Amino acid sequence: MTGKKEKLLHYLRTHKRGITGHEALLKIGLYRLSGEIHQLRNEGYDIKTDMMEKVEEDGTVTRYARYYL
Repeated sequence: MTGKKEKLLHYLRTHKRGITGHEALLKIGLYRLSGEIHQLRNEGYDIKTDMMEKVEEDGTVTRYARYYL
């Protein structure tokens, strides 16, 4: 298991609110969170996904995923 994958698993285990792609980049240095999540799921980890939305002041809607164990 790679170092970043181990850090991701540790983060997911210790942060019940989960992680987003932006948080993964800032806290773990992981650029492609969805790819690591896919690999972990293939290894048998039961990782859930919540699709989130953020509405900006100008009305623009940004959608992103939050992953958690």
